[in-house]
Amino acid sequence: MPFIGIIAEENNENRMRRYLLEKLEWPETSVLCIKEKSIENIKNIRFETILLAREFKNVEMLKRLLEHTEYLVSNVDIKQNWNILKDLELVVITYGFNSKATITASSVEEDNVMIYLQRSMKTKKGREIEAQEIKMPKLENVNDTMGITGILCLYDKINKK
Repeated sequence: MPFIGIIAEENNENRMRRYLLEKLEWPETSVLCIKEKSIENIKNIRFETILLAREFKNVEMLKRLLEHTEYLVSNVDIKQNWNILKDLELVVITYGFNSKATITASSVEEDNVMIYLQRSMKTKKGREIEAQEIKMPKLENVNDTMGITGILCLYDKINKK
């Protein structure tokens, strides 16, 4: 069974976790919130995907987590030591308001966000998703919505165009 790890602000991580579990239709134990203070408890879990939505101060521990991870969905707008990715073999999907991010928001409404997939990407199963706009319900904030969209695209749970 694949595991997804979420590194996010404490007040958002459980909301993101519940939303992912609902959309992916996976068992409760397959999506875990990763906290720096309890990292020792999960250090032996091999995450297939990690959603990095906030700065992770323990850079060495983050690198150890990512060494056996296949996919990283990461907010490029956060402060993070990106040099740790240099020697790792993983697929990185970026999101944020940075013009080079794979996923960004093109418009924000009260209840919905138009997410813009700026370039095509492959799903985990190898299907190509072309650049497009995707209408998503707005979670607590736009950044969380973009990150969740990245995961849902990766696992082919976005409505096909």
